[in-house]
This record gives sequence, structure tokens and C-alpha cells, in this order.
Amino acid sequence: MKLTDLNIDCLLRIFRYCSERELVILCQASNYLGAVIEQNIFYAMTQDLLLCGHRNKPCVEKRTQSPLTYFERLQVGRNWLKGVYLERHYFHHSQMFPSRLCLDSDFLYITHVNYLRKYRRTGPESLQRRYDKEISTSTVSDISDFVKKQDTIFAGRVNGSCFVSDTDAITEQTMHHAKEYLYCVDFVDNVYVSSTDTCCKLWKRSQEFGLSHFDLFMQLQHSFKSMKLSADGQWLFGGLYTDTGRRALRAIHVESGEEQVLNSNTISIYDLKMKDDHVLFTANFDTTFRIFDRRTDRDVSIWEDPFDSSFYCLEYDGLYAVLCGAKYHGRVNLYDIRVPGKYIQLYFPARTRQHRSSPVYSLACDSQYMFVATDHNLRVFDFKTNYGVERDYSIFHDYQY
Repeated sequence: MKLTDLNIDCLLRIFRYCSERELVILCQASNYLGAVIEQNIFYAMTQDLLLCGHRNKPCVEKRTQSPLTYFERLQVGRNWLKGVYLERHYFHHSQMFPSRLCLDSDFLYITHVNYLRKYRRTGPESLQRRYDKEISTSTVSDISDFVKKQDTIFAGRVNGSCFVSDTDAITEQTMHHAKEYLYCVDFVDNVYVSSTDTCCKLWKRSQEFGLSHFDLFMQLQHSFKSMKLSADGQWLFGGLYTDTGRRALRAIHVESGEEQVLNSNTISIYDLKMKDDHVLFTANFDTTFRIFDRRTDRDVSIWEDPFDSSFYCLEYDGLYAVLCGAKYHGRVNLYDIRVPGKYIQLYFPARTRQHRSSPVYSLACDSQYMFVATDHNLRVFDFKTNYGVERDYSIFHDYQY
């Protein structure tokens, strides 16, 4: 009798006594055994991995370019934890600019000055160096923020002008005074919102005869540095650029205009993400990353940066991993929201002679790659490698003193 003649229950009983290396050898020796091990052993081992987990189909899977096998997930997940990666540099520019990123499974969208470019993700490298499409208008003003959902892009310029690009056309409209500085934008369905250093405005988009127009239906006297609309468009969550009362997190009901001052003890919020309708992630000026729960109206978890640096941006994998971009040295911190009070890993981009330190202005990632926007270029970290240098800073800082 051959090993492959046994039923799956017997095989799994035998595999309990095999090491991981022996299981890999069995996968290479037989396609049948490989399928059994992949679906019954590696599947369970990788369900809750940071950035490579697949329980409940997290959003990071939608951004992953090439599907990974469960064994590949195991290897890549360990590389994230150990700091094993290859680093590449893209799109160097001598002028300092805070680029913004958005990642799809097939394209990366990145801003620079007054244009938004779309780069295809294909080939042996993580990104093509020649852009696939340039999205812009005749207005010559820097793009400060943009949001992409499905086939629609909503972008705002620092002079208060915003444009919407979809499958039909590009529509641009002046939404704020030119003397105001636009910070951020967002939209859900036909509700659009834009915020400057003076106020925040909510708009309804209407379309007639193929033309789009935005009608103002609410104006708030708040300056949100970052904001997000809930999935149903009923609530707007915003982080104030500064609040002397240390209650910078706000919730606005879109229909009634009711404002809730949320009990998060922070003076300024630089970035905000939603885990679900109740839980918010915030990257803060006061060197903390916080999880706020609306049901208890308090910060349920707080992580402090080990080097007392503000967090400029964050990215969430949809499961347990959060990446935070720091103010100095292009550093990115990896956190596990199940592990209180401690970072999991630190990633430092390589230093160059010309540019030794930079904030992380924007982050994007999938299971294999991390994209980091710095002052002068884009850094791409590839964690699917077997020969990268290990840069393990998981015990770099002692929290006991």
C-alpha cells in the first residue's frame, strides 16, 4: 500500500508527527499530498497571520496582485515579522512633495504636484516605472488628497478646487476659497465631503445630461486634518488639526448635522481609518496610535511610539495588522491589535547621501508589498523573498525602563 492510498483522516493523523520541513518535502514529492497538506494544515496555520491572514476575506486580499498559496502566506508572514525584505526605489524627484497613495490589485495611484498617475503592477518588479495613465485637469495646483472607490476618483487641490474622475469624464468644481488650504476629501455614493484649514463642507452630487454638479448642503466650522464617511454615508468621522481641549475626534450625523465630541484624549489627529461602524483607528500628533470604540466612548487601546515620534499615516489590513508611518527617518511601525502596548516590528528605509530623513506621508500595502511615500521618492518593500537581509528590530526598544 502506498501513502497516497490512505484516506485523508489517516494522512492527517500521520502528518501530526511531521515537522514543517518534512511537510514541505511531501508537498514537493506528490501533488496529491501537497493538496491535502495545503488545504488541511497550512490553511489553518495561516488564517490569522498579520498581513497574510485570510479569515473572513480581509481587505488586504483585494489589494494583493498575485494570489498566494497558504504555504507562501506562511513564509511571507514570517518575513514581515522578522524584517526580511528587498527594497526598491521609484520615481525620484528633487522637489520635496507629500505624495498620496492608493493601491489596487492591478494598479498603484500616486500623486505628485498637480497630477495623479496610475502605474500598472505587472512584470518581474513590483511596479512598472512608466505610468499607464495620467489623471489631471487644466488647473495648476498641487493635489493634497484623493480617494478612489470602484471606478470613481475624487481629488482635492490645495487651492480648494476638486475634481471627480469616473468612466464617463472628469468634472472639476471650485469648492473652497483660494486662500484656504484643502486638507482632505472623501465620498460615499453621492455624498462628497471636503475640508480645509478653515471649514468642512458636505456636497450632494447630481448628474444631468451627462454632466455632474455639486450642491452644498452643509457647512461645518471645523478644520479636519483627516476624515472618513461611514459605509452607509450616515456619519462623518473627523480628526481636528488641533483641539486645545484634547478632544480632537468628532462624529457628525450627515442628515441632521448633529455633532458628537468623542472621548478620545488627543490634541491632533493626522490620519483616521475605520475598522467597522463602531471602531476607529487614529494616528496622532502626540506620538500615539489609538483604537477608539464608539460603543464605550473611549480609547480601548493606545500604543506609543518608542522614539516619541508623531504618526503621519496608517494602513489597516482588515484583520489584525496596522502599519503606522512615523515623522522621522521614513520609519514604519507594525502593530498587532491583539498585542497591547508593544510594536511587532520596525521598518527603516535605506538612507541615501542626499536625503537622510523623511516623514512617511502615505502608506499602502498588500500581503507581499509595502509602498512608502517619502519626501523625494517611493520606497517599495518586497517581503516575498528567500534571500533578503534580516533586519529584526522587534526587541530594539526595552519597554521595562
